[in-house]
Amino acid sequence: MSGEAGRGLRNVLAGAMALCVMVGTSTAATAAGEGETAVGAVGRGLSKYPYRVYVPPSYHGGKRVPLVVMTHGCQTTAEQQQGANLYDDLADREGFIVLYPDVNPIEVNQPGPLKNCWQFPLPTSWLRGAGDPKAIAAMTNSVMNHWKIDRSRVYMVGMSAGSFMTSIMAAAYSDIYAAVALNAGGGYADGICLGIPVGIPVEASALLARRVMGPRARIVPRLAMGGDVDQGVPPGCVDKALEQGLRTNNLVLGRSQTSPISLQPASTREVPATEPGHYATTVRTYLDPAGCVIGERWLIHGMNHFWPGGSSDPIYKSFTDPKGPNGAEITWDFLKRYRKAETSPPCSEAQEGEASN
Repeated sequence: MSGEAGRGLRNVLAGAMALCVMVGTSTAATAAGEGETAVGAVGRGLSKYPYRVYVPPSYHGGKRVPLVVMTHGCQTTAEQQQGANLYDDLADREGFIVLYPDVNPIEVNQPGPLKNCWQFPLPTSWLRGAGDPKAIAAMTNSVMNHWKIDRSRVYMVGMSAGSFMTSIMAAAYSDIYAAVALNAGGGYADGICLGIPVGIPVEASALLARRVMGPRARIVPRLAMGGDVDQGVPPGCVDKALEQGLRTNNLVLGRSQTSPISLQPASTREVPATEPGHYATTVRTYLDPAGCVIGERWLIHGMNHFWPGGSSDPIYKSFTDPKGPNGAEITWDFLKRYRKAETSPPCSEAQEGEASN
């Protein structure tokens, strides 16, 4: 991107966004699930962000349900992410709603690998109340206002660039998202980690994230997932993303980045491949001082830059690798442990039975 184009994007993304809400419903079931998909948008003109909402057939508006916000990567649309990742089928079974945010027209028309890409490398996208974070929060609030959502059980998941945005949202809007999960993405303000495994020091990234939380600071549990041969986002970036989350949580609790939550895993387990030709996985689990799960790292052996275990439909072969474990199941099993008001000492997890549907 040229310097002039970059300055233009900064000016647009830093400008005030007049938000509006438009919601329409498609009566046809999606290819992935048995429910319905609604479409909507926030903003206007070059700052208009469309989105899709998957509503499972079990939803009748009588009971508040969880919300999962699934944010796509570069060169991918919300519609493609919806078809690829198998979240709709899982939502049918578990009874939650899925929001698929999309980018604005400027981001759609960026050149080459930046097409359809969130502006996570720009400092204007690291803050509350500006650019992409403001839009994603507005989309989330729109869904929470339109459907009966359990506001204590709103989660965010990202793929690639969407994971960088998820790290940003966990800091800038920690008052919305109870817990987050990243696939093939990096930590807060660490866009330069792409292709440069060093990037910003993790201590600085953690401190910046804590500062942007401000008075809304709270513990945000985090899962980080990705392949060990990822050629798009180095596995070291994903390691740093998890560590940044743990360090920021420590800063929420006190002055130290390295305690009381240990930066060392409490346990490591090997998950074998489910069938020949598929990938095995190493899982590291991190606990808070009370012994509750506060972080996980899933390293998928042999997988490149893909969503793991998604649709086997050939139209999604650029986005998913069905030989991986089911990423939707992995992330949901982690996220559903948490309620926003309860991710605090002594135990980060909700009480037994409260976090499940």
